[in-house]
Amino acid sequence: MPLKTSSRWIVPLAGLLALSGSAIAVRAEPLPAPPVTQASPKPGYTVPPRRPAHIVRQDTGASLSALFDSASGNQAKVLNEMGGLTVSMNNDIAEAVEAYYAQPKAKLIWVDGKGPTPKAAQALSLLKQADDWGLNAGDYAVAPPQRSDAKALAEFEASLSAKMLMFLQDNFRGRIDPNKLSNYYDFKRKPVDLKGTIAQLSATPDLMVVFDRLLPSNPKFAQLAAELHYLRTSGQGGDTAANINKVIVAMEEMRWLPQEFPERYVFINQPAYMAYYYENSTLTLSMKAVIGQQDHQTNFFDASIKTVEFNPDWGVPQSIIRNEMLPHLKRDPAYLDKEGYVVSVKGKTMPSAKVDWSQPLENIGVVQPPGADNALGQLKILFPNSHDIYMHDTPARGKFASQDRMFSHGCVRLENPKAMAAAVLKTSVEFVDQQIAAGGKQDMPVPEEVPVYVSYFTAWPTDDGVIHYFDDIYGRDAQTLSAISATTASRAQS
Repeated sequence: MPLKTSSRWIVPLAGLLALSGSAIAVRAEPLPAPPVTQASPKPGYTVPPRRPAHIVRQDTGASLSALFDSASGNQAKVLNEMGGLTVSMNNDIAEAVEAYYAQPKAKLIWVDGKGPTPKAAQALSLLKQADDWGLNAGDYAVAPPQRSDAKALAEFEASLSAKMLMFLQDNFRGRIDPNKLSNYYDFKRKPVDLKGTIAQLSATPDLMVVFDRLLPSNPKFAQLAAELHYLRTSGQGGDTAANINKVIVAMEEMRWLPQEFPERYVFINQPAYMAYYYENSTLTLSMKAVIGQQDHQTNFFDASIKTVEFNPDWGVPQSIIRNEMLPHLKRDPAYLDKEGYVVSVKGKTMPSAKVDWSQPLENIGVVQPPGADNALGQLKILFPNSHDIYMHDTPARGKFASQDRMFSHGCVRLENPKAMAAAVLKTSVEFVDQQIAAGGKQDMPVPEEVPVYVSYFTAWPTDDGVIHYFDDIYGRDAQTLSAISATTASRAQS
């Protein structure tokens, strides 16, 4: 599939989109968004369980005060009506709502016993702007109470609390759990203290204090939000709908990553076939990368770079032995000997021509010694992970001239590995050359661990403010959109 990229200068964020309490006021209501075609829900994604909240109010003696037509009595009546509600919400949110309203000294957050408060109006306005943040405003819709009786106000109170918690949680960590999409995702999902958050919603007079704390603060997220606004209002270009979906997915994926990137890190974007190194939050190094083939896809995860290995040997994975080497060995039992590989059976080295290849492959090890023809080249950069993925050099330099660079078995080959090694080691390329020239395998720990994000963004803002679009080479955007649709469908059920 050819790589298709396009770019456009984004409109400056200031004055365009709200990213703080003061900026939100620029546009009180979100502009209507055109319909976007999304993939139908995929049955493979498991949505979070939902259930009705069961609020058990503790006896506080409020029943006596409710006999009097006072503000406190009206509020007590609303709180007492909480026990008979059947408002459906995600299980973790239900637990937080139940815990808050069950407290003897619980206070209403959104109503005053007679009707919605100004804080409720601010909350509803904020929820209506969810589309601006790459979310679906329909997920958080709360109808204002049509009556002023205690039961109607209680239902509004509980519903708005639940939807605000969901909105804040979604902004912080995303609507979907990427680990449930496929085995190609590996993230420790960011926790949200829902019980603490609802207490903050109750205590703070300005909701933006809570919202700003949970919104991704990475400037690239703000760029994506501005791009989404532009696409929805301009209607320019035949790929507008497709690009809107790419930006929505990118904003969702941004929430899976840390709220802020550190000052020093490595970022790999698979659809772009590129690797980047940041120092002091500034891009100082970029290079082409080769990633996994369709049947050996590179995972989407984060880790920490710990070691650079010079003159590495290559322990051949058993999948490669089985699928790629055994056919050669059937034709020529001495194939691995001729190619310079070292073969061992249960730890004992022997020529490949003497190995019984019909035995379980778990007994057999195949290693390519260091050298100019080693598949890993002259160095590899290790960041321990369960997928055995790392960055490395390669003797197959011609692959970097290709537009679509899906050639590896999952690891990331670098166009300029020496420069990347020097960067993470905080040294010079000359020093790296000296270690390689010394010969022999050598492991060198980095002076401080460097976070690495092996990511998958089909829409991504570069540091000069340009949004670039890339092909969904592994079909993962479609899968993510399907999971988002399934989540929205689940939330629409009572």
